[in-house]
Amino acid sequence: MRTAMDMLNKINPEKEAWILKVKGCKIQATVWKTMIYRFKELLSEGQVYVMKLFSVVPNQGSYRATRHQFKLIFQFRTTVRADTCDFIPKTTLTICPFTELLNTKEDFDFLVDVLGLLVSVSEDKEYDKDGKKMKKAVMELAENDYRIRCALFGEYFDELNRSLSFGYAEQLVVVLQLAKVKVFRGLYHVPFISFVSLI
Repeated sequence: MRTAMDMLNKINPEKEAWILKVKGCKIQATVWKTMIYRFKELLSEGQVYVMKLFSVVPNQGSYRATRHQFKLIFQFRTTVRADTCDFIPKTTLTICPFTELLNTKEDFDFLVDVLGLLVSVSEDKEYDKDGKKMKKAVMELAENDYRIRCALFGEYFDELNRSLSFGYAEQLVVVLQLAKVKVFRGLYHVPFISFVSLI
C-alpha cells in the first residue's frame, strides 16, 4: 500500500508529521546560524532529500525566498536523508517580469529571479560599507523595451567579471537568482545574489 503524500501547497503549522511531495511549488527552508554545523555536510544544492521533524511557521520578513504562505525551520532533531526523484527539476527559476519590477515604488520583500539581455556594465568603483572596502559596478539589463539597472557589490561584482573574462560574445543573457530588489533613486540594487550566469 502506497503512503499518502501531502502536497506542499497544503502545508500549515498545525502538525510536524508531513510526508511532502514537492511538484510545481516552492517553499523556503531555514537553518539557523547556530545549527549550520549540524546540516552543512548533509545538504548539497540540486539534490533531493527526505526531511522529518521540522517546524512550519508563517513566511514573513524582507528576505523571503518564495511566495509560499509558510516556511520550514530546521530544528536540532530534524533528520535529513538523501533520496532520488526524477520528476523534480534541477533548476526552478520563477522569472519576475521587468514590468513588475518597474511598477514598484518600494523595496521588495521577496527575493526574485531575473532574466535579461546584458546592455552595459559601468566602470568599477570602490564602495565603503562599515569601514570595509569592496568593488561595485552597475549593469543594465533589457527585456524587450524595458530596462533595469543592477548594482553588484563585492563577490557578485567578482562573479560578473569572471563570467565576462571568458571572452566577448554578442547578445549575452544574464540570469540573476534570488536577487534582493531595493529602489534607490530609480536604481534597482541587487546586493544579494546566489547565482549569476551569462548564457
